[in-house]
Amino acid sequence: MIQPIPQPPERFLLGNLNELDTNNFLQSLERLQKLYGSIYRLNILGRKVVVVSSQELVNAVCDESKFDKKVAEALLQIRALAGDGLFTAHTSEPNWKLAHNILIPAFGAQAIRNMFPEMMDIVSQLILRWERFAGEEIDVCDNFTRLTLDTIALCSFDYRFNSFYQEKMHRFVDAMVNILIESGKRVQRLPLQNMLMIGTNRKFHDDIAYIHELCDEIVKQRREHPNDVNDLLNRMINGRDNVTGYQLSDENIRYQMVTFLIAGHETTSGLLSFVFYYLLKNPNALQKAQSEVDQYDEITLDTLSKLKYIDAVLKETLRLQSTAPLFSLQSKEDKVMLPGGYEIYKDDMIFVLLSQLHRDPKVWDRPEEFLPERMLNGGFENLPENAWKPFGNGQRSCIGRPFAMQESLLAVAMILKHFYIDLVDPSYDLRVKQTLTIKPDGFKIRVRSRRRVKILLNSEIKMTEPTLNHVISTSTNKLRPISILFGSNAGSCESFAGTLASEAPLHGFNATVHTLDSVVGSLPDDHPVIIITSSYEGKPCDNAKQFVAYLASKPTLKIQYAVFGAGHHDWVSTYQKIPIYIDEMLEKVGGTRIIERGVGDAAGDFFGTFEAWKENLFKVLRNTASIQPIVNDEILKIELVHTSKNNRVQMIDVGFVKENKVLTVASELGPAKRHIEIELPKGQTYRVGDYLAILPRNPVQLVHRVLERFNLSIDAQIKIHSLVDTFLPTSGPVSVFEVLSDYVELTQPISRKQLETLAVLCKDEKEQRQLTSISDDTYQMEILDKHVSTLDILELYPSCELSFSQYLRMLPSLRTRQYSISSSPLWNSEVVTLTLDIIDSPALSGHGRYHGVSSNYLANLKKGDRLHCTIRASDAGFHLPKDTTTPVVMFAAGTGIAPFRGFIQERAAQLTCGREIGPTVLYFGCRSSQDFLYFNELEKWSQLGAVQVKTTFSRQPDDDKKYVQDLVWKDRQEIVRLFREGACFYTCGSASKLAVSLKACLTKIIAEEKQCDEKTASDIFEKISVNRYNVDVFA
Repeated sequence: MIQPIPQPPERFLLGNLNELDTNNFLQSLERLQKLYGSIYRLNILGRKVVVVSSQELVNAVCDESKFDKKVAEALLQIRALAGDGLFTAHTSEPNWKLAHNILIPAFGAQAIRNMFPEMMDIVSQLILRWERFAGEEIDVCDNFTRLTLDTIALCSFDYRFNSFYQEKMHRFVDAMVNILIESGKRVQRLPLQNMLMIGTNRKFHDDIAYIHELCDEIVKQRREHPNDVNDLLNRMINGRDNVTGYQLSDENIRYQMVTFLIAGHETTSGLLSFVFYYLLKNPNALQKAQSEVDQYDEITLDTLSKLKYIDAVLKETLRLQSTAPLFSLQSKEDKVMLPGGYEIYKDDMIFVLLSQLHRDPKVWDRPEEFLPERMLNGGFENLPENAWKPFGNGQRSCIGRPFAMQESLLAVAMILKHFYIDLVDPSYDLRVKQTLTIKPDGFKIRVRSRRRVKILLNSEIKMTEPTLNHVISTSTNKLRPISILFGSNAGSCESFAGTLASEAPLHGFNATVHTLDSVVGSLPDDHPVIIITSSYEGKPCDNAKQFVAYLASKPTLKIQYAVFGAGHHDWVSTYQKIPIYIDEMLEKVGGTRIIERGVGDAAGDFFGTFEAWKENLFKVLRNTASIQPIVNDEILKIELVHTSKNNRVQMIDVGFVKENKVLTVASELGPAKRHIEIELPKGQTYRVGDYLAILPRNPVQLVHRVLERFNLSIDAQIKIHSLVDTFLPTSGPVSVFEVLSDYVELTQPISRKQLETLAVLCKDEKEQRQLTSISDDTYQMEILDKHVSTLDILELYPSCELSFSQYLRMLPSLRTRQYSISSSPLWNSEVVTLTLDIIDSPALSGHGRYHGVSSNYLANLKKGDRLHCTIRASDAGFHLPKDTTTPVVMFAAGTGIAPFRGFIQERAAQLTCGREIGPTVLYFGCRSSQDFLYFNELEKWSQLGAVQVKTTFSRQPDDDKKYVQDLVWKDRQEIVRLFREGACFYTCGSASKLAVSLKACLTKIIAEEKQCDEKTASDIFEKISVNRYNVDVFA
């Protein structure tokens, strides 16, 4: 039975052009695939296009008896540059067959092996350049473009671009990129528009003329100075077709040269860039790849065939990011029937969308994950036919595949042999830029020579040591070295590391600060190493993943170390998991512990615990080294000045508020709740389930309280002088209002040590006694539970003579806040929504009101306001299953519905476009029907069939199922049925309430179902949680 191919609604004249973003064509096709499925039709200005992406359908269209390559519109535009070269020629053109027959031998196995010396020549230039600039930022795509361009030119044409000896990229690359971009844009304009773009056309043709002239000059030089090298250029000039005896014309030689210079470097440079992105984001794979290389003293031609794991890395990278992301076909027959009953016609252009073919859940287990192991031990060879197609199809597939794979193997092996590699920005998430090929955007790394790690570490020390004021008389060359290493996502551990480093000179030490990943393989053994880190959902932080994988390999490390771990005790199963692992593993591999591991609990005296641990650490270090501390009471000085300057904290990424509306007002049921739409910073993308990180400002009311306490005017200007490194602005005069608004946490609970300091400074004996009476036993109840800040104490005890500079020293830096995104990119890929409580209530301390810093900042933003924000990827498991038919069960309470609104919005969009979706169930806890967030939307989606909503109301007396776990227990047979059908389960809400209660309930269901005791049921629950139960909880 014939089935209609799904298609978005058309617009007059334009067809479906409005569905395609000119700058993100590939992303547009992927978005439509998520909406319409593995086959859909588009009408682009009258051109009929069918996009296919499942293995079953791709396998059908790769049948060369029925389908042939179709030169897509963008490639037709490039024919102005590459003519009937191999890539842009129609199969029916005589020159395609002629060139194919003549040039195929140039890419035979022995011919490729013979190119090894030239490949090694160019990659050695890259290694030398990176050695010279070790420690500096490296633009990955730029460097790999230089590498692959120079390699294809030398190997194929004996021509040297010498890219590594020039500051700027060779003009050829700029001209090529301009042509590729313009070719893509021309397809999506009307013919009249293209005609009227006179300046653009002139630039387009000038770039083409330059590349043609360059190729002609290379040929001219070869004809004038012939050689007997059996390279590609000599085959083009002298080769004859064995069948016809014909040779290539001079014009076609030019076109073939252009083809190989472009296709031979552009896709391979993208591949290498993606390889190192995935290795850096998957440190276990990086460790395995580097270990494989280390088995050989040097990289030779024979070595390459033994690098099985790196070969698997290349294949897995091409699966996830095929640098030529689609290829086009057409039917040879008037009508062809595809599996599923879909009819294809001769005038249809068929796009094979590789990004989705390579993520077909029927072929690939855990398709979004980078798993090179899937390509080993017969895994690659046993793939279904046409499931992996990064090099195209059949006789029109990439002729240079062996060249690209050998070049890539060599480059990866040589780089891993010579360098340790780190991300410049550990939080970097992949952004893709597109011409006709794709590459990572903004991807930068640093490298450290594996042969000179000690020298490099010393040079880094000199670059990063804190700048001390001359008031400290002890010179840095008399200070003892210590290394401070941190792993941090949210910034707290990095802040602690900075604090430790800035105070180290006062105790006789010269500290350097590095991420944990940056010292893999180069941990110093001649001075103490201090490690400050946390867990991120039970896993290492972004900049500690390589380090943890390195420890797992059990290297011998004779180091002196101390570990401070940060966490939140509500995350019971993962609390302090990574700090404990690092602390214990370092001892197992030969390290010596300096002091016991510090345990910082964000729900307790977080900063006070760190202060006490830090004080003990320095005491032990001083005693060991027989050092006296430097006494200086004026570490931070504040000078009032009379000038004006704006030093607002700068972040690269700026978004804009599009809408800010109230969902529910504050009442006895709870705080007000808001829905905020934010236009993302340019170039940022997100997946449903991700986070938005916000840099807030302190509430104006709070800042005014500080100004009043210290008798400062709102327009006062100050200049900050610091003897130690500080996050505060010290470059010049700054508004005191700005410092208090943008740089410091004003609501952080006061620590025990700070209480002791204030008690000493109280002039009133009664107040002093009251402060001193706050013991360890009462501190939790009187200070932490009531969120009593340093400012609260100063207002309650006015006789305390604390200076403003002392006050600033007590405050930590303002940190970013992270919110679950409550929308789907299928609704709008450039806009996210947030759903949040606005914390504004009487202070538990009894002193005024408590305003949540970030929530009130967001609540007061208006349409059009700017804000500093960036996307943060959620844990890999906290996304919808790739297979839309997989059942999904969600548990939420209050604003914990945020990510699930995005989940449901995505499934509703897919359902509307004709996709089949599995059962989607939401268990939603509210206080009452007045507190039911998104009722109308959920009702609409429920009627559509996108979700089944099951609600509980904790404050309604007629509801006997008051909490989510009560309803789950009642529905336990349904829960079990959905689990057996392969459902994925998700929870979002309070860590100490919803998450704990649900875990107990689900464990109880397992115990009943399995007829086992609680301990056994709990163990089963933990195993299930690895892949089937995902949690996103907050304090």
